[in-house]
Order: sequence, then structure tokens, then C-alpha cells
Amino acid sequence: MSSKIIGTLGVMACRKPGFPPFAEKEFLRELSVRAERLGMQVFVFCPDDASPPSGADRIKGYRFSPEEGWSTGTFPLPDIVYDRCLHRSGEETAAAGELLNRMSQLGVKLWSRGLPGKQKVHQLLKRSSAIKPYLPATLSYTGAESLSRALPAFGGRLFMKPSGGSQGRHTLYLALTDQQRVRLQGRDRGNRMFQQTIPVQEMNEWVRRFTGRRRFIIQPFLNLRNGNGHPYDIRSLVQKNDRGLWSVTGIAVRQGANQGLTSNLHGGGTAFPALPYLTTEFGEEKATEIMRTIRDLSAQLPALLEEGFGRLGELGIDFGVDTSGRVWILEVNSKPGRRAFTLTGDGHAARLSVEHPIQYARYLLLRQLRRVNT
Repeated sequence: MSSKIIGTLGVMACRKPGFPPFAEKEFLRELSVRAERLGMQVFVFCPDDASPPSGADRIKGYRFSPEEGWSTGTFPLPDIVYDRCLHRSGEETAAAGELLNRMSQLGVKLWSRGLPGKQKVHQLLKRSSAIKPYLPATLSYTGAESLSRALPAFGGRLFMKPSGGSQGRHTLYLALTDQQRVRLQGRDRGNRMFQQTIPVQEMNEWVRRFTGRRRFIIQPFLNLRNGNGHPYDIRSLVQKNDRGLWSVTGIAVRQGANQGLTSNLHGGGTAFPALPYLTTEFGEEKATEIMRTIRDLSAQLPALLEEGFGRLGELGIDFGVDTSGRVWILEVNSKPGRRAFTLTGDGHAARLSVEHPIQYARYLLLRQLRRVNT
């Protein structure tokens, strides 16, 4: 354990039934233990625990110790706040944003800004001539008219997902089977799988009910399955380190269920080391080329995104590889999971994935202290 604690890191986590009452318990336990060794103390709070009147300087939260486990307490405002909350609605996002702004006004430093919706990220990235060839076409879903444009443009098959983070939930594959029928497959809001075929006349109303009030994007359906029919993607975790510099922490394949739609681990998928997996699919030479492309893109994307959206601390970049070996940038999110590296047995990447957020928080705090003292 570090002999000197230099500051506190408050982690904002989404509320979840149980005790402690938040998501990512394993990650936050490990974060707490490693933070102590690096001179930082961690406590976790939920957004509704941290809505004091303006000027209040204490928050209800939860702290972990190896001796006592999780305990409840009331804590002073942290030096830095690390937002790990994945919001389910625009209202939740707006409320959390207001809370973070208020904490910032009270002197709390934000560990990182977040990315906006997928469509805004897509619009920014496609301005880069180097990145644009790797982006699938992306449209905003605005109702029946957008579907009628997208279906012929995308060859009668398309994929829809929420513009905000969904962890594989609430996704839809839609395909015209003939002029009269439409095949629908995906996961609902509760992450339950479904599959059905309906008359084409019912399509627009069905999709309207499925999307509800959430914003969705429409993309062409890409064949991102391996030779055995399993969907897969490649997660590249890119994080800032103890010098405030970007580095690739690890790269892993995430594989979904046979004939499933997505490869997200929350949908029951598993993970594999990337290079051996790709070598099995494409041979050694092509697999090496694919990995080089993924590493190159992982190095380029953070600077572009920070230029457009402000300072970031970590990114989960999801790549697809179609059956021809072409690489696609599927998604970028600023609150990435890291369980894939535990599942692959990559202990080095798993350890760094937890340590880097603490190291970057420490870097931000020490830089701020140096400015105060000069």
C-alpha cells in the first residue's frame, strides 16, 4: 500500500439491486484495491445519492476494504470523478450531466468527458479521409421514410441499434425475404432474443413500437460471422496511462452464440485471444495484416475524437471483420467494459485495464497540484 494518499477518486456507477447497489462490482472492487497501492482512495456513488443542494460538500457512497468488504459512508466531494454509469434514457443522461456540471463547479475534476451518440461520432470520423473507408454507412432512424430509403440502399438487409450505449440490448436485424414478408431478429430491451416474420405492411408500425422513444441508427447488415456461424467482433481497449498518453491496453475477440446476432458479452458471448482466432479464420498472413490495421486505427481514433468532443480517458473500439477480411469500425464508446481480457486469460491486459484509470487520475491530480504550487 502507498504510504501517502494524494487524493480521492469518486466513481459514479449505475444503481442495481443488491448490496452494494451498483453495477460492475468486481471491477470496482479491484479498482479500489489497486488505487490504494498507487496513492489514491476510491469510493463509489450512484447519481441519486449525489444530488445534494447546491453547495453541499458530502456524498453518500460505498468504499471497499479487503478486511471489511463494502461499507456505506458519507464522504467529502472527491478530487476527481470517474463516470462509469451507462444511462438507459435521455432523461437519465441529462440528469447525470447536470450533476457532473454541478460537481465541477464545486471544484471536482472530471476524469474524462463522454462521447455523444453513435451518429455524431460517425459524422465526425467520416470527415477523416484515412478513417472514412472503414466506416459502414450510417443513417438516423426517423420513422417509415428512413426505413424506405435504407432497405433498397442496403440491399434489403439492415441492422438497427440505439444511438446511445446498449451493451447489445435492443438491437434489430431486418431483412426482406420477398416482396410480402420481413424477417426480424434481435434482442429486446431486456436483452431477450427474438425472431419472427411479419407481413411487409406491418413493418413500419412494428419498428416504431420496437424503437419507442429511443434514438436509433440504421446500418447495412455486415456478415461478421466466423466459419462456424458465430458472430464475432474485436474489442480494442485504448487508455491513457500515467503520463497522460494513449496506449493500446489489449485486443480481444468477442464471440456470440451460434447463429446469433451480436457478440456482446452481456448477451452470453465469450472471448478469445485475437491473433490466433483470426489466424484460424484467415491464415497467418491475412490475420497479421488485420491486426496491424486494427492497431493503426486504434492509434489514430483517440486524437480525432478528442479534437471533436473534448478530453477523453479510455475508449473501447469495436471492429468487425467481414468474410473477405475487410475491417470495419463498428462502434466507439467512452465507458468500455474490460471483462474480455479476463476471459481470454490475458492477465497483463486485465491488470492494466484496471490500473490505467487510476494512473491517469493520479496524473491529472499531480499535474493540478504542480500548477497550484508554481
